[in-house]
Formats: sequence, C-alpha cells, structure tokens
Amino acid sequence: MTLDDKGAPALLEMILAEAQAALPGADTSASVRAHRRASTRFARGQITSTGDVEEIETRVCVALGRRAASTTINQTDADAVRAAIHNAARLARLTPENPEHMPLLGPQRYLEVPAAYDPSTADLDAAARAAVARRALVAADTAGVYLAGFYEHSGALWLLGNSAGLRAAHRDTRASLSMTARTPDGSGSGWAGAFANRAAEIDAPALTSIAVDKAVRAAKPRRLAPGRYTVVLEPAAVAALMWFLVDALDARRADEGRSFFSKPGGGTKLGERIAAPGVSFASDPSDPLTPAAPFGGAGFPLRPRTWITDGTLSALIYSRYWAARQDKEPTGSPNVFHLAGGTAAMPELLRGVTRGVLITRFWYTNWVDPQAMLVTGLSRDGTFLIERGEIVGPVNNFRFNESPITMLRNADALSRDTARPPDGDGHMRVPALRTHEFNLASISDAV
Repeated sequence: MTLDDKGAPALLEMILAEAQAALPGADTSASVRAHRRASTRFARGQITSTGDVEEIETRVCVALGRRAASTTINQTDADAVRAAIHNAARLARLTPENPEHMPLLGPQRYLEVPAAYDPSTADLDAAARAAVARRALVAADTAGVYLAGFYEHSGALWLLGNSAGLRAAHRDTRASLSMTARTPDGSGSGWAGAFANRAAEIDAPALTSIAVDKAVRAAKPRRLAPGRYTVVLEPAAVAALMWFLVDALDARRADEGRSFFSKPGGGTKLGERIAAPGVSFASDPSDPLTPAAPFGGAGFPLRPRTWITDGTLSALIYSRYWAARQDKEPTGSPNVFHLAGGTAAMPELLRGVTRGVLITRFWYTNWVDPQAMLVTGLSRDGTFLIERGEIVGPVNNFRFNESPITMLRNADALSRDTARPPDGDGHMRVPALRTHEFNLASISDAV
C-alpha cells in the first residue's frame, strides 16, 4: 500500500483540519482507505490474466444542520482535498434536509481484532498465485477435465475521523480462491472455494481435488423429478440463503409491519421460536473465526450480538435513528455472521437420508416474497441423489422456491466443521446442514 501507519493518519488529520478551517462550525467527517488488491485468473491450462492495484480512497462528508453530502476522491494532495471539501459543502447546501440525520459520534472504544491482518498475505505476489494456478491446472489435466479459477487477495488500512473527536482504525487482509471444473462433454461440473484472512489457511490442493472430483462424478446426470426432498446443503448453499435472512433482520421493517419478523396485529416476533433447537446465529467482529472491522461506516462500535439463540429470534438490527425512535439499543450494521456448527461429520449428514439430494451451491438467487421470506434460485456445480445414506449418482439441477427460515426450522443436523464461502467476501461462516421438505420446484438446465 502507498500509505504507511504514519502517512495514513497524517492524511486523515490534514483532511479534518482543512475541513474545519474552511467550514467552522460544520459537522465534518472523513475516511481514508489505503488498499492493495491483486488477483490471478486461470482457465483451460493457462493463466488468462493477472493484476495488482494499489489505491488510496478518501471520503469527505459535510453536514450543515440536517443537510449532508459527501465527496470521494483518490488523490491526497492539499489542493485536491480542499476541492473535495468545497464540493461536499456545495452539495450539502443543495440537498434537502434529512429528518433522520443523526449527529456525529464522539470518541468510541472498539474491540481488538488482531486476527484480521496477516503480513504474509499482504505481501503475497504474482509468483505465489501462479504456483497455485499451475498446480491446479496440472491436476485438472491429469484428471481429464477443464478447470477455471480465480485467486484474489488484498490488504487494507481503513481510518475514520470526525470533528467531534472520533478516531477509528482497522487493518485487514483477505484471500479467496474458487475453482470450477468441467468434463469435456460439458455434462459434469464441480465447484470448490474458500475465503480466509490468512492465505495460508486456504488449502488449494484440497479445493482442486474437490472441484475435479465433483465434475467427474457429476457427468451424465440422471433425471430426477421436482418435489419436496430431504436435502444436504453444503456451506456455499447454506450461506447463499442465510444472506436473505440477514436482510430481513432489519428492526424498522419488522416494527412497521413490513417484514417476516412482524407479528400480525403489531409488534415483532422477538422471543419466538423460528428455527430448530440448537440453531444459533451471531455476529462478532473480534471472533478469530470471523475477524472484521469493529466499527461501521460512521464509526459506530460493533459488539458481539446473537440474532438467533437456540432456535429463538433474540435480536434485530437497529440503526441509531430507529433505536432512538423506539427507545432501543442501537446495534449498528454488523459486517460478519456466524451460523454455529453442530456435532455431525459430513458422512453423518448423509447417513440420515433415506432418499434425498446433495447440493453443492446455489446461484442467481433472488427474492420472491420478502415479507414471506421466500427465495428462489438454481442449484449448480454438483447435485447428487442420496439413497440409504449414500451418494448414488448425479442428477439434474433444480430451481428452488424456499425460505431460509424453513431451511433452519426443518434442519435436524448441522456439520461440526464450518466454512467461509468466498461469495459475500467471506463475511458468512456456516456449516453444512441436513433439512427436510425442501422445495425443489422445477428442473433447471444449469450444469
């Protein structure tokens, strides 16, 4: 990155000083994000692209009473900063008053998150990525399948400050690897992927083996009729549905009667059982399993929160404004989520199935009915029939119409191990799970 531990704070203080000099009495805030993002794509036996970008992004926000606006630039000189402040102030004067505008936060205390940053990941180079790609491509060629993959890593330093005295800083690294293998006849597809804050925690050979093996086993699928099935969902499929539940956790929509979590006649479903016993869903940016920034965009401190406790809805997400309106404690907007694992190993999830379907992941997921929390999407990259506790062969893919609540309510086993799929930038850690009466509504031509 182009700013070190001294340069970035100095830039932040310069922005705030310039803003206060130009706009005495105004509420001003700023952020500085210095980051490096690098990636390598590979497919059909070769590396197809590689890139390495370093960038500094600064954002200035000016509030004149209840009128506020912001400007974002990628320059750091004083003239550019002054121009950004001037533009933000000009836009704020033109902006209608926001009745929900909240005052600046003063100094805050934040959780320590040492597990979020790894120097070796920050320093990873193109040669290291190329070595991962080369080994994966050789393994795929040996197995007689095509393989495409994407290996990405980043390092970032994020600083926040405002004219009320708030200062916040967070440094993190991220790495993700995903691979899709296809059989030459195009009938079999397999996927594997992982996310971690430390690149060393990503087992590239294991991911390659999973993707290749699934593609080979998924070739020439048999036809299976749509219907309601017992399904074993791997972590990527579970995470895809859990993001819709997160979206529905908004307290304002629940209080206003516009949410699945609204109670008929008024109130919310807080305290009601919405999932199977043993299901717990939480957020904790300081957890080494899900390390993340301990503050949100305005510098609001994020604390450990449990949203579902042993199957019961125990909390909703309250913004500062809505919490003040409802006389509740604000939660801020959490940036990581963890569906706790259970006690089962993966083979045990299969053994509990008389006849059902194993699903690797979903894609093209969308809301059908947010108030009913009904979601649709397609399975892909490895869908298999399970009979008497064993995988007996590949089947066609499906369009599903189902709710994450139904998935959790009908779940009777969760895997001991949990994973962070790369979709969603690794902000969701989940187990695999077995659930019943899952609506595989129609056949899909996806591979």
